Amino acid sequence: MRILLKYFLKEFFKYYIIILLSATAILLVAEFFDKMEEFYAQRVSSYLIFQYLLLQTPKSLLLVSPVASLLSILFTVGIASKWKETVAIKAAGGSLKKLFSSFLIMGIAISMLALILGETLAPLSTRKASWIRTTKIFKKSPKITYREGALWVKGLDGSLIRIKDFVEDKDRVLKISIFSFNPSFKLAKRIEADEAEWINGSWMLKNASVFDFDNNNTTKFKTLAFTALEEPKIFREEMQKPEEMNFYELYVYYKRLENAGFRNLKYIVDLYGKLAYPTVNFVMIVFGVALALNMKHGGGMRSAGLGLMVIIAYWVIFSMSLSLGNTGIIPPSFAPWISPFLFGTAGYYMFLKIKE
Repeated sequence: MRILLKYFLKEFFKYYIIILLSATAILLVAEFFDKMEEFYAQRVSSYLIFQYLLLQTPKSLLLVSPVASLLSILFTVGIASKWKETVAIKAAGGSLKKLFSSFLIMGIAISMLALILGETLAPLSTRKASWIRTTKIFKKSPKITYREGALWVKGLDGSLIRIKDFVEDKDRVLKISIFSFNPSFKLAKRIEADEAEWINGSWMLKNASVFDFDNNNTTKFKTLAFTALEEPKIFREEMQKPEEMNFYELYVYYKRLENAGFRNLKYIVDLYGKLAYPTVNFVMIVFGVALALNMKHGGGMRSAGLGLMVIIAYWVIFSMSLSLGNTGIIPPSFAPWISPFLFGTAGYYMFLKIKE
């Protein structure tokens, strides 16, 4: 049995590497054509394009890994069934369940590697790729600086603005401080506000205190219009996206917003999705083993077609559950786990039904 296990593992990894690299290449080619108009308009060098696509590779590997896991196991078991290798194993008194249960351990290992990739290299490289696109391709200087746990922005009037956080779905900034300087760069005025909301084309400061150092007085306002800060689009373009953060970074960011009284359901879905998505590799291997061993006839093309049907069904359910989680129809922390749970349960049930 050990010789057979090594043989099937070798076959699995052969298909896994081929499918993983091929699917990743397809995603990178799609990314290239999606950005080709930008590359042409900005006359980007081939080296910079290569660097940008290379930095997109870890994220692409993470995305296609479950697809490679499913198709590889279907090819391995399907072709073994086609050539009656599984029949020979049963005829010799071997147990298919026992033989292929070792693949479940391998599925756990692949899921752990995907989790590590998603928490280390993938967000880091995605963040770097975003920086290259902004600064090297579009030649834009960053307008937001992260320092001392806050966002620093230069105002349209030359003022310096410090912001604790930006609430994306509300178009609000929290704990805003505005520092205005005179021509000799001496602090002339300081404004402190609990928050600012984008209303009718300008920022409306709430509970604002204006410290005028030139006239040595302080004035308080319930609301105060402020036009020197750019529109909310600047934050959406330059702030880190969920895919550019690991679980801890996204958790800390979400918790800060929640403590300030803002609860963004999308961030909760993205947060738990970072834990749920790597487990799909294990689920796909369980489901693939059970599905292939319960098929009457196997084969390469049949396995590929079946695998594509499973992948489409999985992504339809996965997308629907995320949408329901984002709108609060179902608990957002549970939404990313629905597809792994359904397919994992179905795979486990079919695994028990494998005929020896």
